Amino acid sequence: MPGKIIEIDTVCHTFADGYKGLKNISLSISKGEFIILAGKNGSGKTTFLRHLNGLLLPDSGKIMVNNKNVSNNLVRTRKTIGMVFQDADAQIVGDTVFDEVAFGLENLKFKRAKINKKVSLILEYLNLFHLRERNPSTLSGGEKRKIAIAGILVMDPEVILFDEPFSNLDYQGTIQVLKTIIDLNRSGHTIIIATHDIETMICEATRIIIMEDGVIKKDGKPHDIVKHLESHGVKEPCSSRFGLGLQPWLP
Repeated sequence: MPGKIIEIDTVCHTFADGYKGLKNISLSISKGEFIILAGKNGSGKTTFLRHLNGLLLPDSGKIMVNNKNVSNNLVRTRKTIGMVFQDADAQIVGDTVFDEVAFGLENLKFKRAKINKKVSLILEYLNLFHLRERNPSTLSGGEKRKIAIAGILVMDPEVILFDEPFSNLDYQGTIQVLKTIIDLNRSGHTIIIATHDIETMICEATRIIIMEDGVIKKDGKPHDIVKHLESHGVKEPCSSRFGLGLQPWLP
């Protein structure tokens, strides 16, 4: 049985304007899980993700990552849990693909030889090495999203969070990013994806958590949760709706 990597105990978060973004969230996440965090816009998905690596801190309750309290171990937490944001352009700061992926290691003062080796390995792994001298602004949406993933992977995270990873991508870009996420999970990474459209990845998921108004409404295996989606504002996959069960989206 895989060990727990994240444990969340009665976490609440209220924004400055008084809006309650999270209300008494409690759950555990095991190593190697592939979790879909589903819910309509404004349900609390992004707020929840940002708490997992300390971009937001709870008003009450606690989040433990590898038995360490996130609030007291922000640097350690962010090495363990990386996050790929919805807007890849906002996450990219380097003049070249290579510089972009190297950015985090440079901030941590790694030696240049180690940076070059790690970045080259990650670019090869993601089939991006041929783009290493390109300016990221010239790339496709799918390629930019993969560069953002590379910038996280080079930090050796155990968990990778994705906020709407297929947003604004065309069909080919979606396939490109989905295959990358599946490969990451199969290589041992814990994956948590926030989305309101789950059809592309439901067959890969081990678990679906449905959020609404800052509360967890359902939490279970995809086959058990799929018929509850639409009552919480999330589209049920077409194959399930037409009585064909859960079918893989990838060709």
